[in-house]
Amino acid sequence: MSTVALERSVEAYLREQCRTRGFLCLKFVSPGRNGVPDRVLVSPAATVFVEVKRPGEKARRLQLITHDKLRRAGGEVHVVDSFSSVDALITRLATAAAAA
Repeated sequence: MSTVALERSVEAYLREQCRTRGFLCLKFVSPGRNGVPDRVLVSPAATVFVEVKRPGEKARRLQLITHDKLRRAGGEVHVVDSFSSVDALITRLATAAAAA
């Protein structure tokens, strides 16, 4: 299985889990700016940026710089690289929404 297919699998799982919970999982593209996260996830609890990686892969330097900028501006950024990390993020957002 190729590297791309593994990342695509994690991204497809993220979309599926969002759809199941009724969250929006929007593709994030910012023309002229590299390093932005792959997805914007909108839930009743929060709107967060999500970087999707293949299992075990880390964010690149430019991505980390962009993540830091987003966080300094008040954004919330998560990196997911497995089904279990997607589950943890979705569960956290669903739990926060239920508590609100």
